[in-house]
Amino acid sequence: MEESLVRKKAELILGGDIRIPEGFRVPFRISRSTAGPGAGKRGVVFAFGGTRVKKGIVNSGGDFELVANDDGLSLTRGGDAFIDNVTMEPVVFHAPGQAFFNMDNRCIFRCVYCKSPNLENGSRVSGETMASMIRGLPDDADVGGIAVTSGVFGSVEDTVKDMIDCVSVLHREFPDLPIGAEPYVNDESQIDAFRDAGVTEMKINVEAARRDIFDRACPGLDQDIILRMLEHSVSVFGRGKVASNIIIGLGETDRDVEDMLERLCAMGVVPGLRPLKAGPEELMRISDAVGIPAGTDAERVIRLAKTQKRILMKHGLDISGFRTMCFACGCCDLVPFRDL
Repeated sequence: MEESLVRKKAELILGGDIRIPEGFRVPFRISRSTAGPGAGKRGVVFAFGGTRVKKGIVNSGGDFELVANDDGLSLTRGGDAFIDNVTMEPVVFHAPGQAFFNMDNRCIFRCVYCKSPNLENGSRVSGETMASMIRGLPDDADVGGIAVTSGVFGSVEDTVKDMIDCVSVLHREFPDLPIGAEPYVNDESQIDAFRDAGVTEMKINVEAARRDIFDRACPGLDQDIILRMLEHSVSVFGRGKVASNIIIGLGETDRDVEDMLERLCAMGVVPGLRPLKAGPEELMRISDAVGIPAGTDAERVIRLAKTQKRILMKHGLDISGFRTMCFACGCCDLVPFRDL
């Protein structure tokens, strides 16, 4: 993708919502996320120049504006031209091309940047309900994979058991589709059980690039356990089939990020870089825990994505093995080997 569009994608990722013109009807079902950067918002996937971004949409305000005319769709920012030749892509569930479910947005852990536990009407979704939702999709729905994530509610062990039950149902109902899982696990046997239930790709998030930041941002979690679970996951699913997000913007340096990228890639884990997206409530919690975030601009997002690609190449890794979860979606990050 050309450099100017790489920058525009970075600016979109970091920016706020897109205002939809009065009377405009989105041609697809609007996504309502309960996990990830868009948790709690109505979202639409906007595609341009071979890439795509999922953005919250609003009827007033917003950092960007959607413009619809006889020539098609475009985006402006503050009324100035921003991106021409924009299209919209349908979302299956949460993501284009895949049914990505959040089993439970409630969580006993309180990572300071996470919006999911504060959403209303939290409840646990069963595998049978997920399967029914997939079966209820129109015949032309493009379902290329399934993924399941979850907050931890009750206990880690109970949540993992219920996630595995979900995966078992989904694998039985849709045996030809790849399945990704994004759990918090604390024992190697749980990873083996996910594999036995039908999971083909695993994602366990290391969250922060530096241990002291992690400890303050994710009280109650243990980064050493996460790293150990990642190492075991590679032995179970193979190099290039295990992913892990690193959040950037929590006060870490570029060198901190590079060191964590090296550590994960040396294991055979494919790391993703997720720019911090936080509202006023999350920013207050982050400030209390780790200090006022310095923020991450487009230049830093691009610079670190290039470092990410370089280190992946050094270790013989790329994103091509993933058919589910964030690397298959590509809406919330700059994706090496696809965007740059």
